[in-house]
Amino acid sequence: MWPISARFKSELGKEVQSFRVHMHVLDTDMQPIAGGQFHDAGDQSDSDEDLIIDGNVDVDVTRQVRRTFTATMLNPDGRYSPGSDWAGMFYVNRIIRLYRGLDYGDEAELVPIGTFMIDHVDVNAERGMSALVLSGSDLWKKLIKSEFSNPASWAAGTPINTAIKAIADAAGITSYNLDPLSERAAAGKQFSTTFSVERGDNRGDAVRAIADAYGIDAYLDPLGVFTTQDFNTPSDGAVVWEYIAETSNNLLTAQSAFTDEKLYNSVLVLGTADHENVIVSYRANQDPSSPTNTTRLGDRTLKFESDLIGTQAAADAASLKLFYDNVVVSDDITLDVICNPAFEGNDVIRVIEDEFTKLHDSYRLKALTVPMSTSKQVLRMQANISLGIP
Repeated sequence: MWPISARFKSELGKEVQSFRVHMHVLDTDMQPIAGGQFHDAGDQSDSDEDLIIDGNVDVDVTRQVRRTFTATMLNPDGRYSPGSDWAGMFYVNRIIRLYRGLDYGDEAELVPIGTFMIDHVDVNAERGMSALVLSGSDLWKKLIKSEFSNPASWAAGTPINTAIKAIADAAGITSYNLDPLSERAAAGKQFSTTFSVERGDNRGDAVRAIADAYGIDAYLDPLGVFTTQDFNTPSDGAVVWEYIAETSNNLLTAQSAFTDEKLYNSVLVLGTADHENVIVSYRANQDPSSPTNTTRLGDRTLKFESDLIGTQAAADAASLKLFYDNVVVSDDITLDVICNPAFEGNDVIRVIEDEFTKLHDSYRLKALTVPMSTSKQVLRMQANISLGIP
């Protein structure tokens, strides 16, 4: 969760907010350009030249490109349309940064909600008015658009962070916040076997393969910083926010949906670095309160096999991350809440609504929206199931 002040937290507890939205157009050094600041209507007096009227940021931890956005802005006199004198303002792959925050009256506090590369621009015109619709992806786009021009390999014993950074560097990533993996033994911080790529392999796929095999969450944070997080650290499971139905004005509705679609309740990881001595890690939903635990439902297993895994510690780290990335082990929780723009994917949130949905647990945030024109936000979560290894 992005850091916010005590005052911000207090204001989020109110049902009615006066919120702010800003968009900054950035240069290639990630600095705001002159004349490239846009705002929501609440920041305007009588100008329509820099006005954002709608949009969303969507976050989904199951995608390589975790953040995407759309933004609709007024386009007076067609000044931002491609082909005009202002065509240099918005072009494909131009970098923009979005913020959302609260207006206290005397000041405002803004939280970054994403740094994006523009993928698409639509110009709409109707009855003498024009609007520009932008859409784009976070800077992981650089990785998925980049391929290895030559074969490469990293030997067993190479630090995991060294390989990840080398791959991301070559794709044009310039800013990093890599988890030092300090909770791991030395062997858990390095490759347990050689990792190789071929000419034409995708750099985004390569980073994702490493992250999955070694239990690491890798993504671009709201400021466009390449970030990794160790799923084994105690802080990863810490509750960052609570919604209590009886006392929270900012919990609007709660939905708990059950489905058999892609329903797994266990993960089996096979580490095949040494095919004669396969490493096995098995994690299962054994929570007695869960209707889909292995005792009630039987074992429905998601299998993952990787030649990168050559130690038990690596296999256990991989099974933990894959469980929370891919296994729908209980109910699919959806909340409509007053918008908190500081949430990050995989944040742990506690929900207590005992009367109807019977939600009384902590949940991992799998997907969310940050709206630019309303106060209501949609959160999708997955139960933070207690895990066991038989």
